[in-house]
Amino acid sequence: MPVRFPVARRHRAAATVLAVVALAAACTGSAPPEQHSGWHPAPTVDGAPLRAFTPDSWWNTALPRNAPSNPRADAILNYMSTEKQSGGGCLRLAGAGNSSWGQPVYWARPGDPEYRVTVKNGDEQPELRNLRIPAGAQSARNNDGSMTIFDVQRGYTVAFTDAAYDDGAHTWSASGATVTYLNSNGLDVRTGQASDDRNVGNHRGNNGAVMMARLDEVKAGAIDHVLKVASGPEVSTRHVFPMVGSDGGSRDPSAPPQGLRFRIRPSVDLDALGLDSQALVIAKALQQYGFYIGDSSGVTALKVEDTRTEGRGQLWSASPTALCALPLTPQYWDVLPEGYQPPPPA
Repeated sequence: MPVRFPVARRHRAAATVLAVVALAAACTGSAPPEQHSGWHPAPTVDGAPLRAFTPDSWWNTALPRNAPSNPRADAILNYMSTEKQSGGGCLRLAGAGNSSWGQPVYWARPGDPEYRVTVKNGDEQPELRNLRIPAGAQSARNNDGSMTIFDVQRGYTVAFTDAAYDDGAHTWSASGATVTYLNSNGLDVRTGQASDDRNVGNHRGNNGAVMMARLDEVKAGAIDHVLKVASGPEVSTRHVFPMVGSDGGSRDPSAPPQGLRFRIRPSVDLDALGLDSQALVIAKALQQYGFYIGDSSGVTALKVEDTRTEGRGQLWSASPTALCALPLTPQYWDVLPEGYQPPPPA
């Protein structure tokens, strides 16, 4: 049976819309890519992929082996693996195989077109008045319309929801946008702990840098930051740090609040599981840094970079079910306490 990803539930104020997109778990073929004249490769810093935010930020701080466990860890994992829309109780890779639920990533450079991006459901951030977007860029081809823009020279990343280009008017619009500065700690100003008060937007504390596993990071052999995951089972109405809101509707005490952080147990021998080489890099990041619940979806999923929408064809060899050798059970996973902040690097 094909794996299916319903549409992500984005804003609780809007009506929840569920769509179903078939994924062939073992298929990695794709239609011929559309050539985007302005797509730029990801930059490197000192020979390594760009890592957003300060080294001691919440996003970039590895979890210690002896990190405390959430007292309700077993109940939360049971909820995640057995409740409606648990999808077999494992973490899927959205954007792998034939999935259209990845996130395209674009790297703006001097000379790229500049646009005043109209945000339909929020205030216009100053950065959006002259935002550089590479020619030919497209948002994800699904009902989320998500997209990430990095402008390293100007020092920020922008996450979009429902991003759309009007070819006739030569304008961009979106229903949601979040600006986060790369040299900051990456926290939303509403947490009260942001190191840059320009970190604002309407993605409830999420940012464009950790919304997906980037291909350049995987090719380099390491993802050195926490990753965002969307939960299939309904999440709690509550949120915890670093989130500033939740789009969930559950009041079940076992439903995870948005912001809750999970990790693969340090004792799990990932090399012994026979994972695809790309999935192994992602799994090692999930063991060292973990993931946090930042969104809702029809199946628990971690987005990978949408290379097809970028015009490069499907460059992921891993299947959508590549991490299902690690079911969301206490044997493989642990849950950190609510609002847990790991100690800074020594």
